[in-house]
Amino acid sequence: MWLVYYVQHIGGYGLFLKGILPRSAIGLTGITFAPLLHGSLSHLASNTLPVLLLGVTLYYFYGRIGNRVFVLSYFLTGFLVWLFGRPFYHLGASGLVYGMAAFLFVSGLVRSEFVSLLIALVVMLTYGGLIWGISPLLTQISWESHLFGAIVGGTAAFTYRKVPIR
Repeated sequence: MWLVYYVQHIGGYGLFLKGILPRSAIGLTGITFAPLLHGSLSHLASNTLPVLLLGVTLYYFYGRIGNRVFVLSYFLTGFLVWLFGRPFYHLGASGLVYGMAAFLFVSGLVRSEFVSLLIALVVMLTYGGLIWGISPLLTQISWESHLFGAIVGGTAAFTYRKVPIR
């Protein structure tokens, strides 16, 4: 994400045009590239630490399904934004963040195992404020990415609830 930001902003390339533009042919490429693109340094910084922390937690404790959850949170979230989002360019890794956070939180609830409940509690205490990001009243952000990321992550937690945790 940082390399792409550097190329985008320092190199002067208009990569924002590779974001998700819903229901358009050109916007389909955004499903792949939007999570790597950020509109500002603060936007990038606000996504970096959660992607790292949630990603490490996901892969360490849910290694057998970590790739599946990551790929679903990355690509299915983007596809749903492309399908249902408002007609403007959607950028950033927030959908991925919401997908991983929702997976880790909901997994704790549906598994009811000590470790998964502990992870859910830590995610809730650390990222509980994310719930406000799914509000359609926040028109300046892609609340659609947040909402669909959370839906994808929660659905994945339910789907993979029988896969043993590490």
